[in-house]
Amino acid sequence: MPDEKYDIVVVGAGPGGSMAAAAAASEGAKTLMLERDSNIGLPVRCGEAVGINNIKRFCDIDSRWVAAEIEGMNVYSPDGTEVSVSEEGQFGAVLERSLFDRYLAELAAAAGADIRTRSNVDGLILKQGSVKGVTVSRFNKRSSIKADLVIAADGVESRIGRWAGIRTQISARDLESAYQIVISDIDYDYKRCHFYLGDDVAPGGYLWVFPKGKRTASVGIGVEVSICSPGEAHRKLESFILKHFGKPAVIGEMAGGVPCAKPIKQPYADGILLVGDAAHHCNPLTGGGIFTAMVSGNEAGKLAAEAVSKGDTSIRELKKFNKRIEKEIIRPHKRSYRLASAVSKLSDEVMNKTAQEINSIPPEKRTLRNIFLKGLASQPKLVVDVIAAFI
Repeated sequence: MPDEKYDIVVVGAGPGGSMAAAAAASEGAKTLMLERDSNIGLPVRCGEAVGINNIKRFCDIDSRWVAAEIEGMNVYSPDGTEVSVSEEGQFGAVLERSLFDRYLAELAAAAGADIRTRSNVDGLILKQGSVKGVTVSRFNKRSSIKADLVIAADGVESRIGRWAGIRTQISARDLESAYQIVISDIDYDYKRCHFYLGDDVAPGGYLWVFPKGKRTASVGIGVEVSICSPGEAHRKLESFILKHFGKPAVIGEMAGGVPCAKPIKQPYADGILLVGDAAHHCNPLTGGGIFTAMVSGNEAGKLAAEAVSKGDTSIRELKKFNKRIEKEIIRPHKRSYRLASAVSKLSDEVMNKTAQEINSIPPEKRTLRNIFLKGLASQPKLVVDVIAAFI
């Protein structure tokens, strides 16, 4: 196969990659999106919960990829105290990521982007230190695809970014080991998300139960890698399921790493931009990364098209990326990192006491902001962060 040439090549077809491809193609750039797996959206490596109003910013809501609408959440302290939170006007959803990701890829195709699956990017084309395309293995054949700019949306510890000289590695203390099991034929409150805290439940993280229907739920756990032994997340998750749900039908399982680090300071180099998890744009406090991947992908796609049209894909032009995502990603995530660091140091005793204090507040005043203010009362320097995080 002869070498091909595109203006922009996007590596990875998750939300960040598809948004980048759609934005670039919409601006008139000849765009190609490459996905390593056979099917976009599979395997699912995500808890799938999002704020529905965030998604509405980029696309219409389709009931086919909304597994459940969420009315509120229940938070359980280490001693089992339940705190119920429902904030008016705030509702979320649990997605069917396989369908949602495919939908976003369809938007990219409709915008004019070419898409190829089963395409493993195994190297970069470099010219005088600048990225000028990728090498791809597909059906046991290797080819080169030249491009003026590459957008890496290839997930945690991005290989593409690392090959370009960007430090993408994450320290153990900033990496969550996650495991999720989808169970069915269970009884539970399917209108709410459930979060369980405590050293015995999920050291350095939390355990969740997200609705996927009236009788089906995704039950997952994220634990801090630096304080847990290999396999501990899976063992604790299975123990929790046995205790709370007995032996339900298991219809899906997944494992992966969740980056809880600060955003990469310079997610770019000559000829390349990093987006989503590859740029550490996953929220350090919640572990959520769908919406921020969409934001960073969208901005990267637009900037990439502008850079190509100017004939300047150097760092000088691409450093504008951070300014474009400063308000929605960089500042909030640095704030969330400080809060996450503080929360991880809270003892089970403090969390139990906080839950009891919150339950003494009238239900209409039980907000996430009040929970954090109560829990971090001994750290007044973080009050501004809490208030800003939940405005």
